[in-house]
Order: sequence, then structure tokens, then C-alpha cells
Amino acid sequence: MLDTKMRVQAYISLSSLLQHPDEELLKLIGSSDFQELWRQVEASYKIEFPKSWKIETLPDLKEWDRMWNITMGPVKPLAEPIESLHKVWTTDQSCELPIANQKGYLMGDWAHHMQELLVESGFEIPPQFAHCPDHLILELEFASLLVEGASAETLTDFAEHHFDWLEDLHETAKNKNVPEIYQDLYKLCSQYVKADVGSLL
Repeated sequence: MLDTKMRVQAYISLSSLLQHPDEELLKLIGSSDFQELWRQVEASYKIEFPKSWKIETLPDLKEWDRMWNITMGPVKPLAEPIESLHKVWTTDQSCELPIANQKGYLMGDWAHHMQELLVESGFEIPPQFAHCPDHLILELEFASLLVEGASAETLTDFAEHHFDWLEDLHETAKNKNVPEIYQDLYKLCSQYVKADVGSLL
């Protein structure tokens, strides 16, 4: 039986790594608890933690900030980790809006469903995510809550509906040549979710 605490913390730490880089995030990555967590994940799931995210190879904060902004910052980001942007906006066949069958738009079906799930669970959506409740940061945090307090079936169902775009996110990041550190992080998110959910089947 896999360690529930490890699984919860892995989802939370992936969510943290997607946050805007600062001294606190640097301190987290350099902590012995963080490093031990990923040693456990590597041993349990045979997933290699990226070298680009090792404390000794991280760029200085100014360069790291630049890389984050290129990837998912507020001005023309190359590969924002927001579910609606990577999936067809709606599956409603009766929708006549021009964007209905297109990708690249916020607040699609997936965002509204995530918003419902978060509100129902008592999760307060931070103001910066009001326009994108299906941001990967929130989805990973929500998954950690499911690991801790829901059935395996509930987590599997959630992953089937809300993590099925992660490989596409990684491919988009590669194709758009986003900084390697974030290509590696998107790949890690995809690998971890696939391994964790796969362990439940």
C-alpha cells in the first residue's frame, strides 16, 4: 500500500513548483523534507526528479523569474497550465458561439466544472484564479484533498476528466521552446499523475 502522506505531499509540492518563484520556493526545494519526498516518489513510481529542479542547478531568482514569465506570466505566456486553453471550449453541441469547438479560450466547460468542485468542497478560490479555476495549481491542490479524503474511484474519475490534457501541455511547451525547467516540470506533472492514478487501478 502506497504512503498516503507521500502522495498528498507530492501533489502539493508539484502545485508549489508552478507558483511564481521566490525565496520561499527556493527554501522549499532546498529543504531535506522536499528532497526526501521526491526520493520516496522516485522509489515508489520509478519517476526521476528533473535535474533542472535540483537545488544546485536552479538559476538565480532573476533568471528564474524571467523563465516563469515567458512560460506562464501575465504578458503573452507561451504555455499557461490552464485546462480550458488546451481543450475544446465546450462539448455542448447546441452551443452556437464561434469559439465553441476551438481551443485557447478561458472558462470553458472544464473551468466551470472545476469551479463547482472547488466551491462544493469548501475550497476558497484565490482572486488571481477567478478567471481560471481550472489552473493546474488548483487542480493539483484539489487532487491532494481527494487523496486524503476521497475514494480511489473519485480520484480516478477526477484525473480522467481534469488531467487528460497534461501530455498536450508538455508537448505545447516543447513545441514553443519554453525554458527547459518548465518543460521538465510539465513532464513531471504528467508522469506523476499517470503513475499515481495508475497505482489505483
